[in-house]
Amino acid sequence: MVKASILDVDADIIVMSANPSLLAGSGVSGVIHKAAGRELEEYVKPFAPLDIGQAIISPAFKLAAKYVVHTVCPRFYDGLRGEAEQLRAAYFNALAVSAEVSSARSIAFVAMGTGVYKWPTDLAASIAAEELSKSPFNKTLICVVDNRIMQAFETADLRRAKLETAKPEIQ
Repeated sequence: MVKASILDVDADIIVMSANPSLLAGSGVSGVIHKAAGRELEEYVKPFAPLDIGQAIISPAFKLAAKYVVHTVCPRFYDGLRGEAEQLRAAYFNALAVSAEVSSARSIAFVAMGTGVYKWPTDLAASIAAEELSKSPFNKTLICVVDNRIMQAFETADLRRAKLETAKPEIQ
C-alpha cells in the first residue's frame, strides 16, 4: 500500500474503476482520462458497454504507465445482491487481462469501490487484500490518498496475512 495518487506511482499497469460506458467520469476515472489525453477515451469507446466485473486493457497514452485496465465495479446497496462477488470479479478480471502483458512486472490499483460506489471501506479492503494476494506481478500496489481508507487496507492486509499463516499444513 502506498499513500499516493495512482498517477504518481511507478507501475507498468494501472487499474481504475470505470463506468460501463468507459467514458471519463468523475473522481479518479476523470483524472486518469484527463492525464492520458483524449486518445484513451477514443480507444476504449468501441468496447463499451462493459458488464460489472468485466475488465479490458488499453494503452496508457500520455501516462507514465504503459497500460490502463478499466474494470467496472458494482455499487454497494445492501450486500445482498451479489456485490461482494462482483467486486471480487473486478479484481480477478483486472489481474487476468493484465497477466496477458508478458513484459509487465508491476501493477497499481486504486481502492476500488470506496468512492462514489459507497462500499463499506472495511469490506472493500478485505476483498482487495484477498484478491490481490493472488497477483502474479513482482510488485502489486494499492494507491490510497485518504488516511481512513489507508488504515482499513492495512488492517485487511494484516488480517489476511494472519489467516494465511494460521492454515494448518496438510500432511
